[in-house]
Amino acid sequence: MKTVLTALFISVLLVSLAAGIHIVKADSNDYISFSGGLTIFSPINETYNSNFLTLNLTFGCGAGIQCSLNYSLDGKYEGPIPLVFNNSTGFQLIYLATGLVQLPELSKGSHRLTIYVEGYLYDYHGANPPGAPFKPTTPNGSDYVASWVDTVDFTIDSSVVAPPSVSILTIENKTYNATDILLNFTVNENISKATYSLDGKDNVTIAGNTTLTGLSVGAHNLTVYAWNDAGNIGASEIVRFTTAKPEAETIPTATVAAVLGAAVVVAAGLLVYFKKRKR
Repeated sequence: MKTVLTALFISVLLVSLAAGIHIVKADSNDYISFSGGLTIFSPINETYNSNFLTLNLTFGCGAGIQCSLNYSLDGKYEGPIPLVFNNSTGFQLIYLATGLVQLPELSKGSHRLTIYVEGYLYDYHGANPPGAPFKPTTPNGSDYVASWVDTVDFTIDSSVVAPPSVSILTIENKTYNATDILLNFTVNENISKATYSLDGKDNVTIAGNTTLTGLSVGAHNLTVYAWNDAGNIGASEIVRFTTAKPEAETIPTATVAAVLGAAVVVAAGLLVYFKKRKR
């Protein structure tokens, strides 16, 4: 049954999708659909007024096929694109996934984003071998691979406004004997939004200076982001710090000695008093 379903998907795939390289040059303000099941929502072929963009896409992966996506920017390989598959129940011919990646800071001018899509079909023993774009990984083998290369050209406006400059004031690269730490930061212009990311986790929106509470003991890293009215994002330097268990409060030795001495004096006085009372 699995082989039949996989063969059915391959038939649908070959009818609906074309193999090869697809470079999009037409302007669009919506999205771009490519061969291989890839749809890009940003960046698409247009001009942006921000140096920071998010790669936002969806991808349809066929049943029985293992898929992977990687990307490069201006010819430089940047790494894999993590995919989050939509929660669904039951068998589906195509499983839809979402990919989100924060692109590196972009310089002014033209850029090219290239996405490499690969689909792997392992241990296939159908009556007929899969056709193009699938190819056997070894001669007469039962494992097959198909690949697509999809490219988008876009531009960062040459008059783009510089992003805000963000500086963290109260947290330094050191160890704190506390799990609650005050976060104060400054920005060189009015901003519409501020967030922070702790240990690479999702951004937390803040209204201004705040306190990081309930930090776990150990090493941490922190980045503060700010948006100006033009939508440009500025980021602080990454601050790496460590938290330790708060030290227990101790009473100075001199104070202890003074208290003990006073206790001795009081005890001696009470002893004399009781002796006099007995007389």
